[in-house]
Amino acid sequence: MKRLVLLLTMVVAVASLNAQDRRNRERLTPEQFQARQQEYLTKVAELTEQEAKEFFPLYFEMKQKQKTMQDEAWKLFREGRDNNAKEGSYKEINDAFTESQLNSARLEKEYLDKFRKILPDKKIFLIRSAEMGFRTNMVRDMWRPRQEGGGTPSRDRQRRHTPDIK
Repeated sequence: MKRLVLLLTMVVAVASLNAQDRRNRERLTPEQFQARQQEYLTKVAELTEQEAKEFFPLYFEMKQKQKTMQDEAWKLFREGRDNNAKEGSYKEINDAFTESQLNSARLEKEYLDKFRKILPDKKIFLIRSAEMGFRTNMVRDMWRPRQEGGGTPSRDRQRRHTPDIK
């Protein structure tokens, strides 16, 4: 009986700490996320103030259009998970999902031409390469326990082209 009480106490304590850790994780608004991303990409690609001023409105415009396309595709995808979906509708879902990905790539190609009017190709490459590093760093930082200042150690491949920016 004492073991059972001890076990239950430990389970409740661990669950409580886990819930507290989740509450302590930083929640970013979309604007805060965008500001951090802009700061990070500016530093990695070594953009001048003028380059950043011209580049980021276009960049975030493209990202918003891509997000809209992806949201529509994921809406269809979620409908496919519904057990009541008809067999014929899966073809439509798959086609729409693939078409969304193609449209996103076309949009990126269109904006690449606009970016080239502002930035040299090397800086565009550095930004594209840093995008994944930014997301990786954000996710890692969100899951890092605050009180320990630690978390999972970073891997060299995650930081190859992306400095750690706070």
